[in-house]
Amino acid sequence: MITDPYFYVVAVISVFLHGMAKGGFAGSLALLAIPMMAFFIPPFQAVAILLIPLIFMDFVTVYRYRGMWDWSIVKYIIPLGILGVIIGTITFKFMSEDHIRILVGILAIAFSLDYFLRSSNIQPKKTSPIGSYFWPTLSGFTSFSIHAGGLPLSFYLLPKRLDRRVYAATMGIYFLAMNLFKIFPYAYLEQMTYQNISTSLILLPLAPIGVYFGAYMVEKVGQEWFYRISYFCLLIAGTKLIYDGKGSLFFF
Repeated sequence: MITDPYFYVVAVISVFLHGMAKGGFAGSLALLAIPMMAFFIPPFQAVAILLIPLIFMDFVTVYRYRGMWDWSIVKYIIPLGILGVIIGTITFKFMSEDHIRILVGILAIAFSLDYFLRSSNIQPKKTSPIGSYFWPTLSGFTSFSIHAGGLPLSFYLLPKRLDRRVYAATMGIYFLAMNLFKIFPYAYLEQMTYQNISTSLILLPLAPIGVYFGAYMVEKVGQEWFYRISYFCLLIAGTKLIYDGKGSLFFF
């Protein structure tokens, strides 16, 4: 079990932010979790520690929206997401911890720049045939790498203009399937250790608290201010991670 008290301060915040996102509030804040935790432990260890709390959150979400998902979409995106997880597993075997820091940093910067550069007034366009395969697969890959598969998947789902509850339910059942499947590659990569699992279990009680707090805040507070702050912090965190891993910027 990890004993660094500063790590637990950040880990508690990270789990709570993920729970708020699962509850529907300030989802972008969850993207800060891995970059923040990576300041204290290796990035992929942080990803592994968050897996069990995330699975619990997914069960809560699926129960809340039970039966509302679109099965025709779910049956299509889950196999592609699994393919993305497999690609992430294969890629990981050729990466050092610094490579992972750079990867996480690039993803963090990409997600933050996407928010700041795109106009909220632009209507979603119909997903291209290539995008129909690319976005769910990328979602699996980024979910494996940084637990951030929601943004790529939204590029696929938003043009479908699903009912809000159907959208949330479809995302929920998809990520429950992804996170359950990720147990196997994480174990294969020797990340499901006693230390990581025991740390996960310590953080687990915060999972439902964050989910229900997020659902409460959706009804009480606007989200735009939180989005701006969280994506700005994400940009800074991503830049810091790339700086920390710059010694392995090239794979030689």
